[in-house]
Order: sequence, then C-alpha cells, then structure tokens
Amino acid sequence: MIDRRSFMGLGALAVAAAACRPAVAANTCCAAKKGKVNFKFGMAGFSCHRLSLDETLKLMKKLDLHYLCIKDFHLPIKSTQAEIDAFKQKCADFGVTGYGVGPIYMATNDECKRAFDYAKAIGVKTVVAVPNEQKGKKRVHSRARCEYLSGLCAEYDMKVAIHNHGPDMPDCYPTGESSFNMVKDLDPRMGLCLDIGHDYRAKANPADSVRRFHTRLFDMHVKNILLKPKYHAVPMPRGEMDLWEVVKALVEVGYTGCCSLEYESFPGKGVKPGIKELDVAECVGYFKALMRAAEG
Repeated sequence: MIDRRSFMGLGALAVAAAACRPAVAANTCCAAKKGKVNFKFGMAGFSCHRLSLDETLKLMKKLDLHYLCIKDFHLPIKSTQAEIDAFKQKCADFGVTGYGVGPIYMATNDECKRAFDYAKAIGVKTVVAVPNEQKGKKRVHSRARCEYLSGLCAEYDMKVAIHNHGPDMPDCYPTGESSFNMVKDLDPRMGLCLDIGHDYRAKANPADSVRRFHTRLFDMHVKNILLKPKYHAVPMPRGEMDLWEVVKALVEVGYTGCCSLEYESFPGKGVKPGIKELDVAECVGYFKALMRAAEG
C-alpha cells in the first residue's frame, strides 16, 4: 500500500486525467462520429483479490467508481441471506452497487444452479460464467453446460456472460468469438463477458469483437497490456491496445452494460504482488477521459 500523502493524490489524479482528452483520443476524435455513452464504468472484483471488502470499497470511493462485479472472496457463494444483506448495505454506504457476480467456474449442473441462486439472493441479473468440464487436469468449454445454463436463464430471467481466457486456455473460450459461437443459437440471455486483454492476446481485434458480437455482449473486462518481451498488464495509457477504438465501437453499437477495470499485477522477482493504487487511478482517469471524448 502507498503512504497517506501519495494516496491523497489518487482522486486528484483520476479527476485530472478525466478532465482532458488523452493524446490518442485528441488525435482522432474530431473526425470520429460522436454518440451517447450508455455504458457504465466499474470495477471487476478480481482486481481487488488482495484487498478486503472494506479496502476495496474505500478505494472505489476515492476513485469515484460505483459499480462492482462481485467475486466470491468478498461474498462467499454459501453466504446466508443475512450476510448478503449486510454486504449490500456496506456497499450502499460507500455508494457502490453490485451489478453482477463472477467469474464463476461451473463444471457441474449443480454448480450452475448454485450460482444462479447466489445471484438471485443478491438481486443481480448477470452471472459472469465459465461453463466447463474437466478433461484430466484441463478445463475445456462445454456445450452441455451452456445448454443447461440456457434453461436457467429462462427460468430465472437472468443473463449469463461467458468470460474468455486467451491463448493460455485454447480449449476454454480463448476469444470472444469462441464464446459467441457457443451460445449464438441458445437463449438470447446467453452471451459474453468480453475480456479485451485476453481477446487481443489471442490475436483478435477487441473493437471488431464488440461490433461483431454486440447483440450478445453483456459485460466487459477492460485493461491494457504489452505482449513483448513477455505478456504483462500495464496502466491503460502505456499498453499497445487501442482503447480509443474500443470505446468508439461501444458507442457505435449502443452498449448498455458495464466496462469493469480488471487490474492485473505481474511484479518482478522479490516484489510483493498487490494492487498499485496510483496505477489504478491512472487507468480510471484515462478510461473516463476516453468516455468523455467519445461524447465530444
């Protein structure tokens, strides 16, 4: 964690970054078609897997983020209704709304049903999922699991957003296209949580993925990365993906879901892993600036 003096600059950094158009947008926005930004910007719970719930909510308040995709390390799936209600009240006290749950790995139908009951008890309508089956020690995508989830979507009136995983898991939804192809003929509430970093690593163009699969796009994990010399995540302005093109695509298709920052830290040898608050503030300010630029 950074010291108090440095941390006081967090909010100012995010606000300052959002107050001006970043260079990538400034060079192109005048020629781009403007539109209304209908999507929300929030935090993927995984970003805060080394933080307590209180620490997560305090960070979100400082960064003026109000939407959280809930992970089970902050609210276990086996929580009682009283524990769920207390969690929701604590979030409300910080001005935060849980809009979905996950990602949740689902290797059995019982795990699928349990995830839907969990989401229903919380009161959210989106389950970010990885429907799979085990083949030896490998997770692989499962059409049978998706078909079962499709029935649950109709029964519970909820959406499933399948999270893609990139080239490291070629048999478990490596791209947004692989997720789309698995669900395109199922219940229309079966769709995608597009992780643009993993999509890009798998040699897809995330902006094109948004345009091609937007009818089934229910959630997004946003980040930026470098592929060389070795894949690692970096603050958004320093990566090689063109996030301005992604935001423009989202505006073009009228996306109404949430773009959640998924912060990933890959520290060097001997460096304690953990969230770097100033890096997160830089990401938040930059992405908010892109959203503002898109509206002109």
